[in-house]
Amino acid sequence: MSNLPNADRVLTAVAGLALFTLNEVRMFNWLPRAPDPGNGQTHAVSIQIMDAAAPVYLSLVDLTVRWGLVALVVALCAWAVAETFGKQPQLAD
Repeated sequence: MSNLPNADRVLTAVAGLALFTLNEVRMFNWLPRAPDPGNGQTHAVSIQIMDAAAPVYLSLVDLTVRWGLVALVVALCAWAVAETFGKQPQLAD
């Protein structure tokens, strides 16, 4: 890691993005393609993975988790940028 200083910031942001991506794949593969009011899955979203696009119906919990992960990824990226370009301590001569 000596060749990549402060790589932990980038790796943290990438880990957040990977978590978001895994959730998208989970929703694409296992959530219904038609509304299911009995289970509360009535919120339509369109998810595209590679060339396959499909409407998926989310429950309020799934919708909250999805947007929560979006907020997490944005916060981690903002943190990484702020720490990278933040004020550097001055070395005493």
